[in-house]
Amino acid sequence: MTLTLTEPLSGALHELLAARSLRERNRELVLALVAAGNRGEVNCLTRHWAGAAATGGRTLPDGLGLTLESVVADNGVVALRATARAEGAVWSLAAELRFDAAGRIQQCHDLLVPNTPAS
Repeated sequence: MTLTLTEPLSGALHELLAARSLRERNRELVLALVAAGNRGEVNCLTRHWAGAAATGGRTLPDGLGLTLESVVADNGVVALRATARAEGAVWSLAAELRFDAAGRIQQCHDLLVPNTPAS
């Protein structure tokens, strides 16, 4: 007996693989943004710390570090939770990024909450 994929099954498989590929691509883009922020590059995740430089560019504080806590990707949306540290302060960062079909960021909504030491 020879097994062959029927048209509806192969179409469903194609949709499943395409959706997974899209999620993985968008997840990798967010991981690249976190890595770029850790290298000192200003992007939508690090804009809170960006200050105007003397040369007219934007700079980040020395030692700014983002530690990724979790990432969830679904279709064109990626949500992340991270801990940010700079100049002795600590913040919790939650962000939702929406991507278009070409992988460009269409929207970035984030929430930055300073962590206060327990008394």
